[in-house]
Amino acid sequence: MRNLLKLTLVLLVAAILHQMIYLSGVVSLVDFNIFDVMSNQQSDSSTPHFESIVVVEIDEKSLQNFGQWPWPRIILAKVLQEILVQKPAAVGIDIFFPESDRTSPIHLKNFYKTVLDIDVQMDGFPLRLEDHDLILASVLASGPTVLPLFSSQQGESSLDCPLPTASLLPIPKGLDIPDSPHLLCNTQLLQQAAQGFGFINSSTDSDGTFRRQGLLVQHKNQGLPSLALAMLAQVDPDIKILPPEKPLSPIKISFANKTISINQRGEILNFLYKKESFKRISASTLVSGDIPIDFFTGKMVLVGASAAGLYDQYRTPHGDILPGVFIHASLLANILHGKGIYQPEMTKKIALALSYLLSTVVIFLVIKRNYLSSWGVYLSFSSISLLLAWFLLKRGLYVSLGYFLTPFSFLFFLISLFFAVLHYIERKRFLEDLDHAHSATIDSMTMVAESRDVETGAHIIRTKEYVVMLAQTLFFHGYHKSELTPHLIDLLHRAAPLHDIGKVGIPDSILCKPGSLTKEEFEIMKTHVNIGHSIIENAIHSYNKTNEFLTIASNIAYSHHEHWDGSGYPLGLKGEDIPLEGRLMALADVYDALISPRCYKSAISYTEAEQMIIEKSGSHFDPIVVQAFNEKREEFRKVAQKNQEEDNPEIPILSPAKIP
Repeated sequence: MRNLLKLTLVLLVAAILHQMIYLSGVVSLVDFNIFDVMSNQQSDSSTPHFESIVVVEIDEKSLQNFGQWPWPRIILAKVLQEILVQKPAAVGIDIFFPESDRTSPIHLKNFYKTVLDIDVQMDGFPLRLEDHDLILASVLASGPTVLPLFSSQQGESSLDCPLPTASLLPIPKGLDIPDSPHLLCNTQLLQQAAQGFGFINSSTDSDGTFRRQGLLVQHKNQGLPSLALAMLAQVDPDIKILPPEKPLSPIKISFANKTISINQRGEILNFLYKKESFKRISASTLVSGDIPIDFFTGKMVLVGASAAGLYDQYRTPHGDILPGVFIHASLLANILHGKGIYQPEMTKKIALALSYLLSTVVIFLVIKRNYLSSWGVYLSFSSISLLLAWFLLKRGLYVSLGYFLTPFSFLFFLISLFFAVLHYIERKRFLEDLDHAHSATIDSMTMVAESRDVETGAHIIRTKEYVVMLAQTLFFHGYHKSELTPHLIDLLHRAAPLHDIGKVGIPDSILCKPGSLTKEEFEIMKTHVNIGHSIIENAIHSYNKTNEFLTIASNIAYSHHEHWDGSGYPLGLKGEDIPLEGRLMALADVYDALISPRCYKSAISYTEAEQMIIEKSGSHFDPIVVQAFNEKREEFRKVAQKNQEEDNPEIPILSPAKIP
């Protein structure tokens, strides 16, 4: 029952987090960037050139020659006439004509009469030039021209928008291509003259970058093509829409022995190319008649604005800004060269479901503390998904990798971080408990030795406090910077109680002798430093590696009876050859012995003890350590008073001997 509740909780947490991540919009943004990176890596670094596509630009040069936009349509008629005379495969016009040309002489004449009540005489003006729209319509009708439309799911439609049946594509039953009931069209005259129609409206992704473009929408149960697809229909009128062969298969558009895959929304991911990838010519050059022979023959030609301020701006994944006419040119290039990318909508749902499933596995493994297994699951499935996405992208299919990796990675690192913090807290608590147990063990070991001596537990507390005070004072004044650190001072505090651990090896007859020791007995007593050293060294060897705490404890036990002038024991070390911890312990041990009462002696005053310590500077004690002691003598007294002897030294269990 408990395991069932745990599993239910894991599933619920994973589901809630997945939903939150998805609704935040981060998933789609990451997916966009993954696609950009992968597609850029797979694309050729050099600029491709598409000789079969020509872009006629209404550029700055054209505006300088013919004035502000919009131009009289007779100029556009001239541009199209120069193109059509060379027999292009198709001409797509990325310019919308929703109203009549008010610069036509016939419209100007009516304007002056209606608005200003002025009769303008046009005697001698050629009748064939009076209506620019008639001139443009005549040119449109003379070749494979395609005009643009605006399609939308809501809004107003043009009152009269005739669409010849030949311009629409039959849609097989069962396809759920988005419906576009509303159309904004060109003037009826131009609409009837053109040979084809295609919608030109496109939208960017949520990050403001243009990646996907519609090829097909549904209008009155028929397929309305995009401008690029309508241009291809001028080359191959038998374009067909093929339904998916399998549930997850794409919709396909077949033309001229080629096929291109689109998703259920009628879209493809459209690689965008720089202007330099296409053959380009200024509209001004066309009107002047300075056109290379066969420049347009057999080509797909697009006419549109590229002058600043005249076009819709689209930001590419590379960060470039492209005019709309080059968006259509890129789509044409991708269709003709089979470079369009199909992104099934279903893969987003599959990726999210797979992410949810694997996230629950990872969470369960982390809860079970199988951290390596959780990392194995994450790394292996992430790597497999990347390789699979890369492989499929090279074959024209993008599987929405971001919808898998984003929630999966976020949950993995979130859960890992949570349990890492939890593990850190538990580990810290364990180490604190272990540290307390370690300190208690050290104190117990010390008490074993001290229980056989007159010195009490208070002596242990006082001496380690003295040592820490001395070390902190030296640290504050910058002495022994290479040795003294806060960490080492903490170790000194822990290790100081072991300074006389070697007394456990001294016979009671000597350790507890009530009188003075003989020379031979004193030599035996001095061996307690060797015994303590051996005990701790054996611990170091059994530990099988260097241990900082045990090393300090060994130095304290072995060298705290060494004298600064070399007269101490066991090695007769002199000056700084004596370990720093031994020099600190030497002063602390002697000071506490002087101020503490014993059965064989009375305690002397703090002032006398302090004077004796200072007098021994440079002989028994390190002068620098004595300076630190002299600075902290008041603190030493406070420690001694706070931790006074609780035992009555006048009634000892065993009367210890006085140790010189």
